[in-house]
Amino acid sequence: MSEEVLVELRHVHKKFTTRHVLPVDEETRKRRLFKKRDVHAAKDISFTIRRGEIFGLLGPNGAGKTTAVKMISGLVRPDSGNVFVNGLDVEKKRRRILRMVGVVLEGTRTSLWPLTPLENLIYYGTLKDVPGALLRPRAHDLLDFIGLKDKKNIQVRRLSRGQKQKLAICIALIADPQVLLLDEPTTGLDVLSGRAIKDKVMEMTREQGRSVLVTTHDMHVAQELCDRIAIINNGEMIACRRTDELLDLFSEQVFVFKLNQPIDPSEFSLIPGIVSAKMEEGSEGPALVVQVVREPETLRSEALYAVPARLRQSGCLLHAVSQRQQNLESVFLHLTDSAVTR
Repeated sequence: MSEEVLVELRHVHKKFTTRHVLPVDEETRKRRLFKKRDVHAAKDISFTIRRGEIFGLLGPNGAGKTTAVKMISGLVRPDSGNVFVNGLDVEKKRRRILRMVGVVLEGTRTSLWPLTPLENLIYYGTLKDVPGALLRPRAHDLLDFIGLKDKKNIQVRRLSRGQKQKLAICIALIADPQVLLLDEPTTGLDVLSGRAIKDKVMEMTREQGRSVLVTTHDMHVAQELCDRIAIINNGEMIACRRTDELLDLFSEQVFVFKLNQPIDPSEFSLIPGIVSAKMEEGSEGPALVVQVVREPETLRSEALYAVPARLRQSGCLLHAVSQRQQNLESVFLHLTDSAVTR
């Protein structure tokens, strides 16, 4: 495994069996099995996370995102395949891995609410064998870094949800791990708290060289934070690319020409290289929306030259031209819908 790779999953499989049972029968005093179902949380999943990289793991509810996080941290054993952290097999070196990986799981109450943030960090740092000479200074530094300097000695129960989430990240960092696993880190937070956590995640990665895995339902968070993104659905990985490559792969060559007045779009559909043309009415007035071919490039170029020339001939004023950008949400919906219909 390359030295720059800190996390690697190789052909990992994981299946859970769910059982639903009827109440105890009053006559026989036995429970009867009502329903048994196998759920595949991971089907031949493989990916790597490099040092200093933010890696996004996206998928619908129940797709297997949290299972992947738990397998990396050693909380769940894969049925087959291997998981490595910094070259160590998680299955064989679980105790060492627990000190190398920081985890923030969605919906879990990590901190002890009767204690203060500082006391929580001292407690968890002691559990993770952080040397006493380093523990207290590191706890103060983390609370200062995350923005809880003024809340160090206030009981956690009195903190806001965003402040508790920040403390959970501090607890994950108290043993100075090189790998940070964040399961839905901004869920339920207000805009300011979510912004603060995103800024800290980027700072920890870019300036401190940590590797971060983020699972999220918020496409805007993923598009803003992640260098690479993997999309899984029903335990299967259906895409894994750099974020910009993923957006470009599904981007359509759609251009918007903002005009002073409506125009018949049918005359533009006849131009070679134009796939479609239609009028839209927006808040800034009418706009001609044109989709051109991606290849060949020369034909696309000629089509784009022809549109404003035809607009000039028609006596229309051209206010602005822009390319309609693809976003991660539409890519995600396209991929997951395609996976469902296969």
